[in-house]
Amino acid sequence: MLDVGRVCVKTMGREAGKLAIIVKKIDDTFVLVDGNVKRRKCNIAHLEPTEKNITLKEDSSTEVVHKSMEAAQLKVIKRKVKEKKVVKKAKP
Repeated sequence: MLDVGRVCVKTMGREAGKLAIIVKKIDDTFVLVDGNVKRRKCNIAHLEPTEKNITLKEDSSTEVVHKSMEAAQLKVIKRKVKEKKVVKKAKP
């Protein structure tokens, strides 16, 4: 039932209530999720599967997942990427 491309809702943690797409099945207990949540390993007990399914290849990138979500008319929340500060050291 929890195959690659299944749309789920996170039920636990700080991202509870957000849409998560299964990107890879790791074992019987854990899957790799992406979408409106940070890409990470997640316990399947913390996911509530929906009836929706998106066509994805296993281990698709975040960009591909977001494009597939938009094509399926699902709301996509883009995360901000922090920029690294470049500090120049003064020469003695």
